[in-house]
Amino acid sequence: MKRLSNKNRLACLSLLLLLSGCSAFDSPQPYSERKNEIDVPTRWQSVDGYVNSEFTEQLLTLVGQDSVTLLVEQTLTANYDLRRTAIRLQEAQFVQYQAAISDHPTVNAKYDAQRSKQGQLTSQQTLALDMSWELDVWGRLADSNDAAIANTQASELDYLAARNSLAARVIQSWLDICYRSTIIQVEEQWIANLESSEEIIREQVTDGTKEYADLDTARAETARVKATLESRRNAQRRAIRSLNVLRGRTGTGIDSIPTTLPQISNPASQLPGEMIGSRPDLIAAYKRIVAADKNTSAVYKELLPKITLTGSVSQSGSSMNELLEKSSVWSLIGGVTAPLFDRGRLKSNAQIAGLKAESSYLDYQNVLLKALTEVENAMDKEASLLIQQQYQQQAFEYSQSSMHHYQVRYQDGVSGILSLLVAKRAAFQAHIQLLETEQARFSNRITLGLAVGMGV
Repeated sequence: MKRLSNKNRLACLSLLLLLSGCSAFDSPQPYSERKNEIDVPTRWQSVDGYVNSEFTEQLLTLVGQDSVTLLVEQTLTANYDLRRTAIRLQEAQFVQYQAAISDHPTVNAKYDAQRSKQGQLTSQQTLALDMSWELDVWGRLADSNDAAIANTQASELDYLAARNSLAARVIQSWLDICYRSTIIQVEEQWIANLESSEEIIREQVTDGTKEYADLDTARAETARVKATLESRRNAQRRAIRSLNVLRGRTGTGIDSIPTTLPQISNPASQLPGEMIGSRPDLIAAYKRIVAADKNTSAVYKELLPKITLTGSVSQSGSSMNELLEKSSVWSLIGGVTAPLFDRGRLKSNAQIAGLKAESSYLDYQNVLLKALTEVENAMDKEASLLIQQQYQQQAFEYSQSSMHHYQVRYQDGVSGILSLLVAKRAAFQAHIQLLETEQARFSNRITLGLAVGMGV
């Protein structure tokens, strides 16, 4: 039998390494290609579907007030949390750029100058150009680049989701301030009404037609309402400060609050279930699955041999003139490297990457589940608040009538002061509860719009 030469042995060894690397490559099925575990409803309601494909400034369209639009724009420009999110997006974009050029050859220029003395003084200068290039035969570098692109897209969507969420918070804070301002006016009217009653009672006490205890009872009720009013005013100042913090400002100054209460349109509730797919946070979660899948593929391909080309061009001489006049020396080397004793660590890294991909898949399912629940809760709350508002409107009307009735009875001496004060309290509290329910309903409409993917 003819024995193999050293060159043939080396070639056979390289082939065995290549085959062993290929056989070890066993990347799992990408999670981005798997079906959802959560069922998305075909319709939120069993009626004709309504698809609105325009999502630009929809949240602001629900409000329809220029002052709110300006307030949101100021906040989106100045908010510090959003600006930090923008910085994270820029970081992701730079990481993507690094991954995009990772398959390009690297070229380095080098200049060395040396002077030595061994009996006589000698000088040596070297000018060299070194090149290294990994051939992306298996697509490992391409997978890493795709993973970086998907991560950048996820960061862009995170930024968009942060903008939408911040805009919704500003609108809801503005609503809260507007309605609290009106409620403060109602409580001020309540106090004025009580103080007017005190004057009447004081005159009647002086005339001897009423007892002094009635005046004390009326004064006690006025003091309680004043305490509540002061608490509400303090809450208003804190709410304005919180809104100004979102705007990157301090203090309790805010642009003019409208004299008439705002009206918030209701997002179309007859929406197809798949419309929820426009939510930036949901798309971002999916992009992270794609990134994790690509990263897993790239890590598995670390087990495969790498093919590299290295080259060098250099010139040497004792002086600059000689350096430029001499002919160049060049070399070009192609090499194949494959892991042997490090394969266990690389396999573990690949398995860890696979687990991260599975975790991203589960995170997407969780985001989808929460998104569906947010829509269903917001729709259910809209219906419930509508019923509550109707009943509270009735309660307000009845309590108004009762208050006028007991006022006449008290003046006629038929009923006592406590009955009158209870009737007044019921009337004004019913008015306040009606306003609070209306505010909650309008605020929930912003929540619903955000839940179905509306933004700015």
